[in-house]
Amino acid sequence: MPTLVERTARTRIRVTAGTDGSRARARTAVTLSDPTASGLRPMLVDHDAAGARMSLVPDGALLLAGDRVEIDIEVGAGVRLDLVEPGGTVAFPMHGASASWDVRVDVAAGGTLTWAGEPFVVSAGARVRRTTRVRCAAGGRVALRESLVLGRYAEAAGSVHQSTVVVDDAGRPVLVEDLDLDQDSVPALLGGARVVSTVLALGVDVDGPACPERFDLDAPGAVQWRSLDLEAHRSRTAAGWQVALAALAVRGEPQ
Repeated sequence: MPTLVERTARTRIRVTAGTDGSRARARTAVTLSDPTASGLRPMLVDHDAAGARMSLVPDGALLLAGDRVEIDIEVGAGVRLDLVEPGGTVAFPMHGASASWDVRVDVAAGGTLTWAGEPFVVSAGARVRRTTRVRCAAGGRVALRESLVLGRYAEAAGSVHQSTVVVDDAGRPVLVEDLDLDQDSVPALLGGARVVSTVLALGVDVDGPACPERFDLDAPGAVQWRSLDLEAHRSRTAAGWQVALAALAVRGEPQ
């Protein structure tokens, strides 16, 4: 069997304030380890003095065996970045190989990030490592949405190790979480569910009563909504996402 060559695609997004009321500065770069690598290309949708809205568009088939997707996001003081995705991502069967999806986020004081993530589907036979690292300074605000779908329709779950670490500007942990899921562990851990939906809000004042899906983290303004569902579009975190966006007062709310 020929040796599988890893293909790395790194996407960088940096948004900083403009000068004298001018438009915010939005810088992006996509670096590929070789021409066969596929990654996410940031497409500018809207741009003004307050910040930018971008769509993360795949520039090839994702996610295949050997793919290494890296996403670095930096939001400067006093500006916002709204990220949307035109569709979900499917990790296809990998025949014993694996792939990875690594996200690093840094939000400065006074910066705001929203990321309206679409479903991430782990097909039977896929092996994926996903990591999310978020650093949010005091006064920074974040709203992240994601749905992890274990298997396509009428299909067994693939294998995914998902790690999430959120720290403040001093490096103190706000959230540390590891999920190790595959076709053997999913029935025991998720019961009859196949979708893990999550909304994470940082630096917000969230009104409303507590509910089974809501977890108030041990940091000011840090809240997580989590639900286990049969289908992504029936996620009970949808209300939490709207609450988080309302708390952030996001104009033209991402759906």
